[in-house]
Amino acid sequence: MGSGGRTYVLRFVVGVLDTNMYLVYDEETRDSILIDVGGDPSEALSWIRRLDLNLVAVISTHGHFDHVVGIPRLERRAPSYIHRADVETVKISMEWYSRYTSEELREPLFDVLLDSDAKLKLGSIELEVLHTPGHSPGSISIYIPSASALFTGDTLFAGTVGRTDLPGGSPRELAKSINKIFSKVPLDTLAYPGHGPHTTLRREMRVNPYVEDALTSSNQFQ
Repeated sequence: MGSGGRTYVLRFVVGVLDTNMYLVYDEETRDSILIDVGGDPSEALSWIRRLDLNLVAVISTHGHFDHVVGIPRLERRAPSYIHRADVETVKISMEWYSRYTSEELREPLFDVLLDSDAKLKLGSIELEVLHTPGHSPGSISIYIPSASALFTGDTLFAGTVGRTDLPGGSPRELAKSINKIFSKVPLDTLAYPGHGPHTTLRREMRVNPYVEDALTSSNQFQ
């Protein structure tokens, strides 16, 4: 972790699809990041003020509207990150959502387009980005060792995995991504998904039939 202290995770359920938005912060340096601003960020911003945090980055695990629509409503600017392969996903999804809502929508803008797996240091928070396509072409999972936390977006949920029937989805790519997660991240890591409760990778390896199928078929991806 370097010069920082203990890392904490706060969850906020936002938007029309009950998206999990996460605030991750270093208690010593007060650096923080927001993950998946998929709705009104006002509660998270209130906690940022209350805890006197420095927002250093905003990261989207993928480009569907329910994970990015709240980014333009952030009152303080911080660099925003998304995988390059989901830039078009953002446009398509926001256009679709605009037909079914009375909200005044602005398309989110991104400062950093990720191209592949990467290790980043955002303020004092060190993290590893894993490109985990399947739910969408540019889906990523975000591993933060200091919090023993993996933010899986809509790739992996408690008891299930992400759907692959939306534009750019791929069952084969999703299975490869599940294999990647379980080969690179410790099993006792807490998995924080884009929707629903958190879990651990060890639990999902035991009880999630979709994970079992992906892991037992791993030889076909080699």
